[in-house]
Parts: sequence; C-alpha cells; structure tokens
Amino acid sequence: MNDDARRRRSRLPAFLRRLEPPRTLDGQPDYRPPAAVLATCIALVVMFAAFYMALYSRLFHHHPHLAAAAVTVAAMLPALAVYAIAHRLLARFGLYLWQSVLVGVVLLAVMAAAPDWARTVFPRAYDRYAAELGGPGKCLYATPYNLDRARSTFAADHLGRMIINPVDDGPAPLRLDHAVDGGVKHLTPADPTARRILAQYGC
Repeated sequence: MNDDARRRRSRLPAFLRRLEPPRTLDGQPDYRPPAAVLATCIALVVMFAAFYMALYSRLFHHHPHLAAAAVTVAAMLPALAVYAIAHRLLARFGLYLWQSVLVGVVLLAVMAAAPDWARTVFPRAYDRYAAELGGPGKCLYATPYNLDRARSTFAADHLGRMIINPVDDGPAPLRLDHAVDGGVKHLTPADPTARRILAQYGC
C-alpha cells in the first residue's frame, strides 16, 4: 500500500476502514481465519435454533439421539458452506468492521427469535386450539368452548385427545384429536358430537 493510499485510508472512519487480515508465510493476505470465525458463529447460531426446533417438536423427548444428530448436521452443513464461500468473497472484496458488526447483529437477532419461531412452527396444544378454533376471531371464541369459559383436560386413555368441557350446564363436551404439544396436524373432531358442535358454530 503506497503512502497516498494509507493517508486516504487513515481519513476514513474506523467503522468503514478495511481491516488487515492475517498473513500467510509468504506474506499474502489470508482470509481463511476470518472465514473460520464466521463459520463457527453460524454453526453456533444454527445449532441454537435447531435445538429449540427439536425441543418444541418434542423430538428430544422421544428420540434424543436422533435429535442430537439432526442438530449437529443442521449446524455443520451451513457452517461448511459459509466457510467455503466466505474466504473467497473476503479475498475479493476485503474485510471491514461494518461487515462484522452487521453480521453480529443479524446473528444475535436470529438467536433471539429462535424460540418464537420454534413455538410458532411447533405450538403447544393450547396454543393450537386458540389459533385454530378458540382464539379471537375464531369460530369458537364467542361460545361456551372458549378456554376462558371452559375446563380443558386430556384423555388418559387416548394420546392427543383434548376435552373441552364448558363450565355452563348444557353444552356437551368437545373432544378433539391430534392435540399434542409440538404437533403439526390440525385438530380434528374425535366423535360425532364433536363434528356436530363444530358444524353448529361454522368451524
């Protein structure tokens, strides 16, 4: 770098200056270490998000070894891809402080949002009931089957069967299948009475 280039570079704010990478034994810029740091950060963030996905889907509860393998693979594949691409891009365009700050902010935002994403993709049974049937704007919201006006239990002899029993006397209990935490199937009526109730309220 000549003296004029150094002077122009020194007048730039530190945030916009090009960072000097480590050097190889023959003195050439070596962007592999920064790329490795970026790939490691990507692996940690993806592992964090994948762990929450496996936790909320209950994969960790039912198949812990499979879940651990899935989380590891989900973290390693993007990290290897990022490393393979990043050091070439950095060698071509350079490494700047603003890039590092921007990537750090994005990765922190992804980590902070990971639990909410996992909860949205694999909701609890009560959240699924509110989203599909009993929440604001849904067909059972202004009925005795609103969870604020009913008792909800789960059948001991049938996995995933949810029973909504109105507090008011008269309405029959509503029995729904596929009511499991982390499930992806929509709630469905478990018997003719449930089908009649859902049809009555336009569900």
